[in-house]
Amino acid sequence: MPNRTAADIMMTKVVTLAPGDDIYAAMRTLLKKKISGAPVVDEAGTVVGVLSEKDCLKVLTAVAFEGVPGGTVATYMTGKVDAVDPSTSVYDLVTRFIQNHYRRLPVTDSDGRLLGQVSRRDVLAVIESMEDNSFLYGTEDHHLRLGTDEELGVDSAMRRARDR
Repeated sequence: MPNRTAADIMMTKVVTLAPGDDIYAAMRTLLKKKISGAPVVDEAGTVVGVLSEKDCLKVLTAVAFEGVPGGTVATYMTGKVDAVDPSTSVYDLVTRFIQNHYRRLPVTDSDGRLLGQVSRRDVLAVIESMEDNSFLYGTEDHHLRLGTDEELGVDSAMRRARDR
């Protein structure tokens, strides 16, 4: 895990939206795809924003205050995008997710073009896979057996390995 990067774990088939898309069409896309947000990219594939469910809730606010029930994705999207480089380490991804409210981070090249996306869930899958890493747990097999059919848990296996 220490050497894993955003490029290693990112999803490359990403649902994207365009700035000129109708906001209601964008909402339907998010609902149909069962996703909580999507990067907004221009014609060149450059990330220009992110549209989240939270951003979509602003439509109701606009109706209440401005009487305008609609608009484009560009009207409601979050324009400031915290994208990551493909070489960003998993540790740096974890730090960004902990320090911010993001659920996903676009992965972009040096020109800002979308390469993929990393979500909290992608990072959790990497963390969960560490459970089977014998190097981290200090044993050849952290599911050590006691001479009976009883398996040791991870904590017990770590204590046993330290006591050797």
